[in-house]
Amino acid sequence: MISTMMLICLEKSDRLTEMNKVAFLFCVHNHQPVGNFLHVVENAYEKAYLPFIEVLKQYPFMKISIHYTGILWDFFKDHHPEFLETLRELVKKGQLEMMTGGYYEPILAVIPDADKVGQIKRLTQTIEEEMGVTPRGMWLAERVWEPHLPKYLKEAGVEYITIDDYHFKKSGLREEDLHGYYLTEEEGKVIKVFPGSETLRYIIPFHPAEETLEYLSRLQGSSCAAIFADDGEKFGIWPSTYHSVYEEGWLERFFQLIGKNLDWIEPVPLGTYADREKPLGRIYLACSSYMEMDEWSLPTEAMVEYGKVVERLKENPERDQIRRFIKGGFWRNFFAKYPESNDLHKRVLHLREKIGNEKRGSILKSQNSLLYLHRAQCNDAYWHGVFGGLYLPHLRHAIYENLIKAEALYDRKMHKEKEWIDLERSDFNGDGDEEVFLKNPELVLLFSSRGGCLLEMDDRSKAFNILGTLTRRKEGYHQKLLEAQEQALRDEGSEAKTKTIHEIFDSKEEGLDQYLHFDGYRRASFLDHFIAEPMDFESFRRCDYQEEGDFIKESYEIEVRGEGKQSEVLFSRSGSLWKNGKRDPIKIEKSFSIPTHQTILKATYQITYQGEKRKTNFGIEFNINLLAGDAPDRYYNIPGQNLEDRRLASMGALNGMTEVHLVDEWNKMEVVLKTDRKCNLWRFPIETVSLSESGFERIFQGSCLLFYWPLELEPKMRFEVSIELGIQPLSK
Repeated sequence: MISTMMLICLEKSDRLTEMNKVAFLFCVHNHQPVGNFLHVVENAYEKAYLPFIEVLKQYPFMKISIHYTGILWDFFKDHHPEFLETLRELVKKGQLEMMTGGYYEPILAVIPDADKVGQIKRLTQTIEEEMGVTPRGMWLAERVWEPHLPKYLKEAGVEYITIDDYHFKKSGLREEDLHGYYLTEEEGKVIKVFPGSETLRYIIPFHPAEETLEYLSRLQGSSCAAIFADDGEKFGIWPSTYHSVYEEGWLERFFQLIGKNLDWIEPVPLGTYADREKPLGRIYLACSSYMEMDEWSLPTEAMVEYGKVVERLKENPERDQIRRFIKGGFWRNFFAKYPESNDLHKRVLHLREKIGNEKRGSILKSQNSLLYLHRAQCNDAYWHGVFGGLYLPHLRHAIYENLIKAEALYDRKMHKEKEWIDLERSDFNGDGDEEVFLKNPELVLLFSSRGGCLLEMDDRSKAFNILGTLTRRKEGYHQKLLEAQEQALRDEGSEAKTKTIHEIFDSKEEGLDQYLHFDGYRRASFLDHFIAEPMDFESFRRCDYQEEGDFIKESYEIEVRGEGKQSEVLFSRSGSLWKNGKRDPIKIEKSFSIPTHQTILKATYQITYQGEKRKTNFGIEFNINLLAGDAPDRYYNIPGQNLEDRRLASMGALNGMTEVHLVDEWNKMEVVLKTDRKCNLWRFPIETVSLSESGFERIFQGSCLLFYWPLELEPKMRFEVSIELGIQPLSK
């Protein structure tokens, strides 16, 4: 009995049928994040991008589709124009089919529609200018698909894309249905979608090249297509792949094998295949990304359980039939999983809406503002899986840097006067809590009513958010860290093999399990603690201490006093102190104000107590991230103190303090904290243990400072303190 798929394949091109050739569609995607270190990008060029092309051009029968993001086009133009010349030659010879995409590799589904089209057209124009061809195919960032996309892809000039066969299987298709392309549409705007093979994605280039030929041979005689579409970095940058792919010659061996079998294998670019072959049918795909991404986007508990289900399935003889009906999460839930990611995303949307809605032509046409915002839409820092992504401070900083630059340009055009203060109240990030923006020409502050805390403090002159600290959270893979350490002991001395990044659970240093501390609240600044006696530094550092108050995670009331240059924001909460099941009422009022043209935030606290006599410790927590905990050019400077270890990743306790400086010589600035009451100080690093492409690693996420005062509370007692948090140019 002939399957529907076989009938479709038999109706294909007579030329292919007569020759019994398998069309091999080889598509490579290359990308580096906005803000990645230049030496990292250069290493990727030397280890992957350049050697891949150097090998490819030796085999002219290999015709492939290739995608470079706009970040890489900029890099090539600035640092390796000779590489562009090589690409031009291969394009002219028909070996390379160039593909477009969002210029700064955004998740298209979650950016404004105008930016979807604008980002794609920008990259298309760049390829036209550099290569002399107009790309018709597109790489979809992280293969994040949502059904509304075809309308905007078509508007941007896209005819076809490639995503994973996983997307198609979740819509009910079988493995044998996926050797070609399908049509999909939105509001009648039709595009072609190719399903990249999961099997090929896992065996190329990690298994012997012969295995790929064996896979292709199973399609021989069917006149169907085998589709590989995956990252170019796996050809040289992923761990051990430079050795296997180039030094051991995997890629040359692979191309040579194809060359010896051209009687039945035909390497074909996606566009050529789409032009000459008919679609396999129509398909409407559900919201999805690739299989691993759907797993990573799940909440931690669900991610762990999902992993267990997948592992159990491997032992089930009907695993293939069952697996196609099991799906993980949804990419957008990274915004629910990580509030830091949500704030970044909503900040960009918030400013984009202002620019888009502004009727003044000079602002609407501010291409520089849009350019910075497009850079701030780069996807990498918004999510986390096997790559560091959100966990990498320099990538988060790059998003903030471009956002701050865009907002500074916008505000500069909106305000004609030199000195001004703006205040805006709204739930801009959609979390159900009200936020307050307080801005002047030099500074942007973002407060949350939840905890009455400060989430963001931007120095416009440096385009730097000094509060970009990431909260320590339990991740689904942390159990694998413990298991990996045990496995490493068992594997010691055994022969190493090349692994995919989804199989690597090595550790970059010993004892990482000792850093698995998880926070019970979000790491922000001006967080108000009441800590029971006895105070214990280690317990607080591990976030394993007793909190007596109910202020850290609860809502504060907001009141705005004054207008314009006299604006002041007051947060207040009537809460409680708990001890031995007894509740004592206590109220915190804290006001914030900024000068018209300085990077200083002034805060005044008033605490009113109405309970019985008792002791407690009142503390104000700050989390400041200058991006490097161990760098010699970033350190603590505490007047009157000669610190043995002054690194920002150092820890310690001091008494009788009124002033602390965090110095950043690299950016020529320092963060200064001052208080009008002598206080005790605890300081320690916030460090996460996260999974990267090369294994587990410890990452510095910021410096935590707790200013605290031991209090002997009595009925109707008041406690007052003033604090300044400022950013100033380095004095030396």
